[in-house]
Amino acid sequence: MDIGVCLPIPAQGGPGQAEDFAAAARRAEDLGFESVWASDDPAGRGSAPDAVTALSAAAAATTRIRVGYGVPTVSAEEANHLAERLAHLQSRSGGRVLLRVGAGGSYDAGGEGDVGVAGDAGDAGDAEGGERTDRGLERLRGLLAESYAAGGGVGPALVSRVPWPPCLIGGRSEASLRRAARHHGWFPDLASAADLAGARPRLNALAAASHGTTQPTMSTAVPVALHPTGAGERHAPSAGHLLSHYGDDVERAAALLIRAEPPEAAEVIVAYARAGVDRLVLRFPVADWRTQYELAAQAAQLARSALPLRSTATAGNQTGCGGWARVTLDVERRRGSGAGEGAGTYSFVNPLGADHLEDEFAAALEEGVREGLAGEARTVRVHRAWVHAVDANESVFRRAGREAVTKALAAERAGTER
Repeated sequence: MDIGVCLPIPAQGGPGQAEDFAAAARRAEDLGFESVWASDDPAGRGSAPDAVTALSAAAAATTRIRVGYGVPTVSAEEANHLAERLAHLQSRSGGRVLLRVGAGGSYDAGGEGDVGVAGDAGDAGDAEGGERTDRGLERLRGLLAESYAAGGGVGPALVSRVPWPPCLIGGRSEASLRRAARHHGWFPDLASAADLAGARPRLNALAAASHGTTQPTMSTAVPVALHPTGAGERHAPSAGHLLSHYGDDVERAAALLIRAEPPEAAEVIVAYARAGVDRLVLRFPVADWRTQYELAAQAAQLARSALPLRSTATAGNQTGCGGWARVTLDVERRRGSGAGEGAGTYSFVNPLGADHLEDEFAAALEEGVREGLAGEARTVRVHRAWVHAVDANESVFRRAGREAVTKALAAERAGTER
């Protein structure tokens, strides 16, 4: 599971903020976090620093970490302005942007009923808002795919086309799930591990029904106030100001607040990973972000040591005739101090089903997995699989499975897995 962190953005502006954003992003990158995040103020109060300013400073100061930009909503009317901001960020970061589109209110509030575990109709009163969001996203994507001459009429003055970033859809309604299935990414805020595990089958089914080639990614964000091991909770930073960021959702935020030492926080991270979450974004008290980043990195490392090794591999290419396949596998870690007989049992688990991965491709993938394991007894679980009808064949899936397992075992031996 990838772990991101929010940039330390205070409620009011002040001198030296660009330097703070850059320093925070550099430290997050050094600590191995996947992404740094900032969001436009959903209430439009304008008192907080601009998210694009913060993320631009972060992007300029780093080379690898992704920059996550959250917007409360998108409409066709706002698309021109947002396209300029996204184009700037994509250019500044070298294409490292993640876009998170909310449900229109304070974080994920705004009239879309909570899907809970089983999902519900929920969104009936928000059909107009949903259509507005869909039109806005379509318009935004079209703008970023085109080139505009500066001053050349209506539309933003984009000097060149920029790649469309991964689009992660917020909200906790059935309509949000449908939209997330179409855009291949769901990012509800303040969701528990249990709720996300319950919603995952529905999300996958919606993706399959809309002819999705893979299951959508699932992300969420939670508030965190960590304290050093052995220091006691009285040494944890105050969470009051942190929780105040959530407005009407403060009770939900307080219920999900991770207020713990790194080992306890690691258990929570593991629970989210086992629920099928691909990305967990942590929001900290601003005043203590340096200590919080360090403690969160400790928790993340502890969590990774308890989770399977995750490895992605691609075989072939989409421009030739040999086929193309891409898979992400979770490989069980070596048990005990040594390998060999009795270290574990072999198992191949494919929860995607034939809607996402046809039986013949799954069988070929398992053949590659067995080849990569070379007799080692491990449990291997398919996390994601990309299937293109024209380019897919059994040979490339076998190669992708073999390479993914080989990479995971090599990383384990070298101690470099993340």
